[in-house]
Amino acid sequence: MTTKAGPEPSASKKRRERERQEMRARLLDAARLIAAEEGWNAVTIRRIAGKLEYSAPILYQHFSSKEDLLVELMTVGFAELAERLRLAAEDAPGRRLVAMAEAYWTFAFASPELYQAMNGMDGVPFGTAETPREARDAFRVFRVALQDIASARGAELADPAGAVDTIWAFLHGSVSLAMAGRIAGGTERARTLMVDAVEPLFSAQLRGGEGGPAPR
Repeated sequence: MTTKAGPEPSASKKRRERERQEMRARLLDAARLIAAEEGWNAVTIRRIAGKLEYSAPILYQHFSSKEDLLVELMTVGFAELAERLRLAAEDAPGRRLVAMAEAYWTFAFASPELYQAMNGMDGVPFGTAETPREARDAFRVFRVALQDIASARGAELADPAGAVDTIWAFLHGSVSLAMAGRIAGGTERARTLMVDAVEPLFSAQLRGGEGGPAPR
């Protein structure tokens, strides 16, 4: 027995949904523009409304609070980062790790205000059931790529979760310090230091194979 498919959304419903998505995108873009110019402390629902010449109640139909808007930005950012890491993971095996580090760096500095929203807000409990799906996807892409790189070298990650946390923390720390101007020589030197150090750091996470630590 076959079941009939439900009725397709009407043209008016599709149009309303498209308009809703377009409005949300405009609100997010306005928030990012304000943050890029003045920092995230300057971003409020009223400031966004003023920039777009809308009334605040209209914006509250889409985002209940600034925190709600930031969570949406965070998911957008991690989805984009995951895609960049996924593409970098398709590079040649010998260059894959460096390509992923460079992809992380490029993403952060292409949209610093978005990167800050992804990593600097309160209430982002990574590693729990509350972690956004997009963030988990980015970490999963990273973990699988590291495992593949290790396998290509005839080794394995001694602690896969620990390796992901260690290298991710290293990349984030390098980017954060560079953004804050805390590394002498500027961002280009900071990027070079990061790229040069990521291979030895990765090798320290390996068990077996060439370059990895001896099995315990």
